[in-house]
Amino acid sequence: MKRLMSVVLSMVVVLMMCGGAMAQECFNAQGSTLVPKIMYYNNSDQSWAYPYITLTNITNETVQCQVRIFDADGLDLTSLGAVTKGGINAWGVVSSGTGDFEIPAHCSRLFYLRGSSVRRFTVGYAEVQWSSNDPKARKALIGGVMIHRKDGANVTNTNYLINHGDPF
Repeated sequence: MKRLMSVVLSMVVVLMMCGGAMAQECFNAQGSTLVPKIMYYNNSDQSWAYPYITLTNITNETVQCQVRIFDADGLDLTSLGAVTKGGINAWGVVSSGTGDFEIPAHCSRLFYLRGSSVRRFTVGYAEVQWSSNDPKARKALIGGVMIHRKDGANVTNTNYLINHGDPF
């Protein structure tokens, strides 16, 4: 009986070691974070608040990125979004109506919710996910949020860092 227990214990140890090795080979490098305090309203041309999420790829590889915005009831507002990058004299639109886009190495992108003809007032959160072909990548993005608001003649901005400014 003692010998049988020894054999079983040895097999368990071997299986655990092999399982860990297999898990590392299959690991798809990726990360994510939740972004609280997203405010969006579209009352008129003179009264609105739009969230702008800036993400920067801090790696040497292109990363695939996905941003999803959810309202107070958990409804996905991402289709109102657009992704831009800087340009000369204008923003360059990377994608529109989707939160899926690439960020090249050491580049930044801006995801924002655009105005729509539908009046809407909500608070919510965003979910940011990334993936990379680099099997050693563990943290790829840094970012921040600006809530850009207009109420009559007053324009204000509220800014905060995603993940306290730490890479994720």
